[in-house]
Amino acid sequence: MQRLPIGSRRTCHFVQSIDYSWRELFEKADVVSEGAVRNESDGPVYYGSTSVLLATSLYGGGYAESDRDAVLQLLTADPHARVRAVRIACLEAQLRARRSIETVRAELTIRQDTRGVRIDIDVEARVTLELESTGRHATNSRDNDRKR
Repeated sequence: MQRLPIGSRRTCHFVQSIDYSWRELFEKADVVSEGAVRNESDGPVYYGSTSVLLATSLYGGGYAESDRDAVLQLLTADPHARVRAVRIACLEAQLRARRSIETVRAELTIRQDTRGVRIDIDVEARVTLELESTGRHATNSRDNDRKR
């Protein structure tokens, strides 16, 4: 009979990054998106993807080529930096959907690119009311009737 171990040991690495530095990198990011709204049985849903490239200085970005691995490791470990990428993808989704979006499901993949570090974000989001040409939400005609 095999005995179970008494315990185990695990090493954790904690990362502290500077938000201002991430902001600078993301402001210089190259962003490419695609996607569209599909009418599902329970309402319209946006499906799309956004790539955010944090390029090295050689390609117009804000960090040295020699720091690419460090940026990749920090980005993988820092949830706040990943949230910045998701926010960019959500804004792109809203622009492409031409409507407001509600709950978002996002899946991130972080990898090296020949030009730096790339974050690919797949987005699925419920779509709300259409936007009027003024940018305000269109209202339901029943709501207008009740206000009168």
